Amino acid sequence: MHDNAAHRRSARSDVNRRHRIGDRGDHFLRRVEGETGANLSACYQCERCTNACPVSAFMDVKPHQVIRYIQLGWRETLLASSTVWVCLSCEMCTTYCPNEVGVAETINHLRKMATHSTIRPKEPHLAVFHQTFLEELQRFGRVNEFWLMGALNLKPGVLKDKIRSGALRQEIELGYTLWRLGKLKLIPHRCKAVRGIRALYRNRYAEKD
Repeated sequence: MHDNAAHRRSARSDVNRRHRIGDRGDHFLRRVEGETGANLSACYQCERCTNACPVSAFMDVKPHQVIRYIQLGWRETLLASSTVWVCLSCEMCTTYCPNEVGVAETINHLRKMATHSTIRPKEPHLAVFHQTFLEELQRFGRVNEFWLMGALNLKPGVLKDKIRSGALRQEIELGYTLWRLGKLKLIPHRCKAVRGIRALYRNRYAEKD
């Protein structure tokens, strides 16, 4: 326990030695706070968000580090991280935050920024799935699993990788089982509020320079 605490103190010290909060860090911090409404300056690195996160073990930048990196202006590091794609948006981090910083909303916003950036995602398949999901949501106003997976498999490189790994066969077997049980609809139905959903998407995901 003492070793872990010493390691965290050492890591923070290394971060502060290598990087200094300047105009660039302040600008990025103000931008994210302004676009999300989150009070990121209130974070004091208690790490409760990371301890509450069910997938933090799979993140290269932990939730509490995300907030710190924003304060430091490490935009490129964050947008290139696996964290923005691994996050489940379960909001456990936000729930356990004593200062109500809004960690989940912040990571969601970084994911949006990563989608619009030219930085290569660290988890390309997750990034493609995320984009395909949003495209199908705009198309029908709801998501049909059969059409979603079909559209995903048509993305460059996805089908080839699934054939190589054997994942495609597993998906077909699972899809057939779900269809036989009446759990998978082959014909999508367009939501009546699809226009409103499209407008919501445009307002929510419009890139701000």
